[in-house]
Amino acid sequence: MLLRGGVTPSSAILACGHRLGPYELLAPLAHGGMGAVWAARDRRSGAIVAVKTILPGAAHDLAVRTMFLDEARVAQLVRHPHVCRLLDFGNEAGTLYMVLEWVDGDSLRAAMKNLAPGVPPIGVALRVVRRVCDALHAAHELACDDGQPLGLVHRDVSPHNVLVGLDGCVKLIDFGIAKTRRRLSETTTSGVLKGKLRYMAPEQVENAPFDRRADIWSLGAVLHYLLGGEEIFGDAGEAEILRTLVMREPLPAPPRALPPPVRELLARSLAFDAGDRFPTAREMRRAIDRALAAIGDDPSEALDAPAIAELARRTL
Repeated sequence: MLLRGGVTPSSAILACGHRLGPYELLAPLAHGGMGAVWAARDRRSGAIVAVKTILPGAAHDLAVRTMFLDEARVAQLVRHPHVCRLLDFGNEAGTLYMVLEWVDGDSLRAAMKNLAPGVPPIGVALRVVRRVCDALHAAHELACDDGQPLGLVHRDVSPHNVLVGLDGCVKLIDFGIAKTRRRLSETTTSGVLKGKLRYMAPEQVENAPFDRRADIWSLGAVLHYLLGGEEIFGDAGEAEILRTLVMREPLPAPPRALPPPVRELLARSLAFDAGDRFPTAREMRRAIDRALAAIGDDPSEALDAPAIAELARRTL
């Protein structure tokens, strides 16, 4: 199988010191079923960057390669301070790779696992989520060249895909399974759920039509996790989670008591009926601002970075 330019997909196993274009791989950071992320150095400037590649075992899979190209295309379109920026994209002897800005921190999931005493202050949790709201709203509002909405839905908003930095930054990452009107690859496969079930909206589970409000549910599940220190379904198995979502059974309450404005915010973002949720991420962000003010926490954005930086430092 040949790609554009007649380059055959590579099956080489990447290792520290391997070069992809001008980038030298330094250390593996994470890997999933199809891709891996490396810390790398730009040999031209010396800057540290993150490089995402397809795993060798999937290098010859046209569907995987097409999804990778789709992810790069979407990442290039979404330009926002709270979205991890795509810096470069390349093909080195058949190995596709994308280069992303380096975030000196960790995923929200990893940060929560290392956090003592286990949950951040309510105000800090709200500040993290409102920055993700800003990132999502920018993505949801993207339009095609003809001015028509792109219809982008991230579909995988979770603590795994939110980075928090030591400088107080919050970055949404991984648009690999994002739904848009302009994807080259199929966004759905019969009988296959794309995303993380514990953060997936009911309409996604049911394979029903969905829109940006599915991301609102997912972000509500992230907020539930931050407020309570455990995922919304706890140790429940997949069958139990599916039954709860399909049958619209009551969701577990967060493990700690919450002020009424925060409970209301959580309940609306996790409404089973998409029509009962916040219609946009911007509206959810406004509700977070009101909740911060109602609990006596200054809603000023200027306080976000210092509070989030302290959260990141507490997880080291």
